[in-house]
Amino acid sequence: MKLLRGEPTMIHLKEIDQSNYRACIALQPAASQKDFVSPNWYSLLESIFEEQRQAFAIYHEDVMVGFILFSYYTADEEYPKDSWWIERFMIGQDFQQQGFGRQAMAVAISWFNEQVQAQELRISSVFENKIAETLYEKMGFVKTGEQVNGETVLLRKFDL
Repeated sequence: MKLLRGEPTMIHLKEIDQSNYRACIALQPAASQKDFVSPNWYSLLESIFEEQRQAFAIYHEDVMVGFILFSYYTADEEYPKDSWWIERFMIGQDFQQQGFGRQAMAVAISWFNEQVQAQELRISSVFENKIAETLYEKMGFVKTGEQVNGETVLLRKFDL
């Protein structure tokens, strides 16, 4: 299922429901990345029981390859700004290094821009995860110089 350069993507987001939640829970990052992102089961629970969260499975055609969670937070002591975040983003270990991360992030940014229509979107990355940080920067996110829970904050602005 390796994607060839120049081949059109069939990446899309799909809400998680009874038909696909088990596949989402089973989707795992590489062993070396387990400390970079919370387990999908935990993120799904947050999306069900906490307001302002939207979870999606990331599909390539009809195969689930990843997971993303958008979250909105009001300003508090941890972060002093009302803000939208991509709180979780992962591509399953069997689907990495095939271009799915870049394509999924592009689709997610497009969904956010069309559906949420906020001026800013943030994402954070643990210091050790240079691959993710590089991807985020290629997708238009810029380091803010801020840290949240020991992670580097990146920001993408939108013209509305």
